Amino acid sequence: MKNITLINQNREGFLISRMRLSTIKIISILIGFSSIVLSAQTTLEVSSLVELCKAVQNSDQNIVMKPGNYNLTDLPSGNRRILCSGSKNSIDLSGVFVNATVGATRESYITISGNLNIFKGGTFEDTYANGLEEVTDFSAYNQERATLAYGLKGQAVLDVTGNDNTVLNTKLTVRGSFPYGYGSIYGIGRNNVFGLNKRCGILINGKRNTIDGCEVQQRAFGHGIYMQEPADKSVIKNTLVEGRMRPSADLYKEIDPKDLPVRSNYKTNGKPIPKDVMYPLSEDGIRVYTHGGSVTVENCTVKKMRGGIRVYLASSATVINSTAIDCGFTNFNLPKNGKISGSSGNFAYAPLSDFRLSKSNQDIELTILPSPNAVGPHNVADILGSNHNIIFHRTEGPIDTDLRPIVVKDNNSIIRNETEYPLILESSSSGNIIISFGKVTDHGTNNKVTQIEKAKDIKK
Repeated sequence: MKNITLINQNREGFLISRMRLSTIKIISILIGFSSIVLSAQTTLEVSSLVELCKAVQNSDQNIVMKPGNYNLTDLPSGNRRILCSGSKNSIDLSGVFVNATVGATRESYITISGNLNIFKGGTFEDTYANGLEEVTDFSAYNQERATLAYGLKGQAVLDVTGNDNTVLNTKLTVRGSFPYGYGSIYGIGRNNVFGLNKRCGILINGKRNTIDGCEVQQRAFGHGIYMQEPADKSVIKNTLVEGRMRPSADLYKEIDPKDLPVRSNYKTNGKPIPKDVMYPLSEDGIRVYTHGGSVTVENCTVKKMRGGIRVYLASSATVINSTAIDCGFTNFNLPKNGKISGSSGNFAYAPLSDFRLSKSNQDIELTILPSPNAVGPHNVADILGSNHNIIFHRTEGPIDTDLRPIVVKDNNSIIRNETEYPLILESSSSGNIIISFGKVTDHGTNNKVTQIEKAKDIKK
């Protein structure tokens, strides 16, 4: 028995040794394979825009640009574009600042047309040749159209036309458009009154692209981030888009015969320019156009744009933990079956949401931020479309004294209003279920209203 035991122990030891050797061989093979994969992606350091433009046309590289200040005019006239046509590249521009003098090009100067790229870092700033930073004299600015108000033919600074790309931690400051200072009152399409040169931030045309941790300071007439056909499955997250606003009454201070308000006889669409609203000087912060596909917006902030998170034309849209404030037309809107959760906005210059085109079946959870200094005749929100499930929360702090209403115009929605803002059911509304802390006025039919005394009494 003792010999048999020894034989078995020897066999077990032999098998264990064989297994260990096999494991070592497998690990060695995997390490070797990983080394081959890593070595396949060449690391390439560049120290000029000319070198960068050449490098990004190839694929499977780790491209690192030397930190420092560069000028778009370092590139030859007529070819001032960073065309990232290669694929599977990591393009690291951390610590890189690129000055783009307005007028140096009339085209998008960054285009990512390849696939599976990571475009990381980089600060790109449109600057005026005369050193102007913030436009305050709109009369002088627009009269210098040839040198200052020099747009990009409606294009964006950065285009993403390829698929499965990520733009990470990139900052754009966008300047130079005509006209600037009047919002869209003189037209935004072919029927514009005085000619039009837009300058936008980021355009997405490809599929499954992500904008992450970016910032767009929009100081020109145009969109911050927008999606057009054939874009789909776009993700915008951890990103800030910020524009500027102007009191409409300021337009009456422009009295030079060359000023646009004077040339329009201080009218827009045949009516006098109002004196009690705020004009957004740019277009929308995050916008989807028809056939622009689906979009997810997460942990983003949009400030002082025409529309904040304006995605009502998307095939589907989900907005998570995002904020839209101080926008001029609306802070939020959604497509049919769209969803907002954990997000907030105000109604300082426009409704929290305008429910554009009466899209239905929306699932909305929004915290209303008090807007005691609101300007203009708008409501807190105009609820159009039917079959919504809506919850309005309120922030901590004293009750707002500016009690503009939440207005419901359509049918069969469930609305829980945990705020002090009054809720008005118009005569066109019916079949809605309302639970509200704010006072409810019901002019509709077959609406079920439950008035509560305290917001905390609402069951979640």
